[in-house]
Amino acid sequence: MSTPSTMYDRSGEPSLMQPVAGRAWQLLIGTGLALATLLLTGCSAPLSGPVPLLPAGAGHWPGRAVAYPTPGPPLARTVDDPFYTQPSAARLRSIRPGTLIRFRPLVARAYRISHVRARGWQLMYRSNDSHGQPVAIITTILVPPDPLPRLLSYQVAYDALNAQCAPSQETLRGTMIEQLFVSRALRRHWVVTLPDYEGPNEAFGAGRIAGQSVLDGIRATRTFLPRRLLPPDTPVALWGYSGGAFASLWAGELAATYAPDIQLAGIASGGAPANLLATARHIDGGMFAGIYFEAVVGLSRAYPSIDTEALLNKNGRAIFEKLSTACLGQELAGVRDPLLSGLTFAQMRHYVTVDELLDVPAIRAVARSNRLGQRAIHTPTYYYQAWFDQLTPRAEALALARTYCRSGTTLLFDWALGDHVTAAFTHADDALAWLSKRFNGAKAPSDCAGLLADAPLHRQRR
Repeated sequence: MSTPSTMYDRSGEPSLMQPVAGRAWQLLIGTGLALATLLLTGCSAPLSGPVPLLPAGAGHWPGRAVAYPTPGPPLARTVDDPFYTQPSAARLRSIRPGTLIRFRPLVARAYRISHVRARGWQLMYRSNDSHGQPVAIITTILVPPDPLPRLLSYQVAYDALNAQCAPSQETLRGTMIEQLFVSRALRRHWVVTLPDYEGPNEAFGAGRIAGQSVLDGIRATRTFLPRRLLPPDTPVALWGYSGGAFASLWAGELAATYAPDIQLAGIASGGAPANLLATARHIDGGMFAGIYFEAVVGLSRAYPSIDTEALLNKNGRAIFEKLSTACLGQELAGVRDPLLSGLTFAQMRHYVTVDELLDVPAIRAVARSNRLGQRAIHTPTYYYQAWFDQLTPRAEALALARTYCRSGTTLLFDWALGDHVTAAFTHADDALAWLSKRFNGAKAPSDCAGLLADAPLHRQRR
């Protein structure tokens, strides 16, 4: 691959915007809320001024990072975009996790017809996959006007088997449903980084690569941005919902050993799939059964021990091929959704060559190795869960909360009245307020005494 040699001098002129939609998993909710809010709020004026040639201190970057130009229209797919090309294995082995490899400015879009109130860059950096092998990951940085020294790593629930749904692509195209939450953080003047934590093969459901990619994305972001924006003592926090919460909690569990140089101020996570085996059983044969099929595809990409060729019958192979480019709840991206693929109420037993897929040793081993709660989180954590969550049984959510409490985590736990989708909206403001207090150094409250005593949770404590 030939790499560009000309350094850029402008990124274009990003525009201001007001938040225009919410995160949702169905076409009606995703596009309906987006269009309705756009009609009410409209778009705001462009942000003037060029992006600097390089952030201050770029000469001290390790690893000879290469500058790429701003991606111009028509926006390239990842397979056509040289920025996404993986470096050689030898090159990756020669650098440390978190090392910046290449970067480019971008104009971040929102809901296809608006722009984001922030200057943007995309970085490629080195991380590790589920087996400890080096891999290159992309993160997207958004810097608002008048930024405060606050860094939020927001994990988008892109739940994808298709690179078109990765956050780096969705910010280029303006198809990210969760832009509402990201824009709320930007309005608080926080710098936001959005890692493509599933990796280049879209290993949906693989926890270790997700957690490591989040932590190395923070390292790369701190390396790239000048110290006047992010001084060494800048507090760092994580936030994510559903699949994004899964990645955030995995990062929290790995931080102490994998990235002791990163001192996290807080983690806000909602609707996390606490136990993959329990979730699979819970949704098999139900309205959300397609997610079970999608997760098996994603985990098989990360773990060759899952022999889908042997485990799937003819119908199963057809379904898995059909879902190989699917994304969950990303209708603005124009891709196949496993919930809208004819798998409602489908039972896995009709698509496999075994009586019970979850009894296969390789499947059980992979699911257990990606289960949350295997390690302590040494960071204050806000964990919220829908009472009528379609993916995670209430007992599993409580079990995970208690597991973290027993390991010494300072944990605040909230039940959200509603289902998996609505809880993302109803508790977003609570998550932002809780994160703001952690950024400002306030002591975090804890529900652990009540959780471990199985007592009713108090409601007035933020």
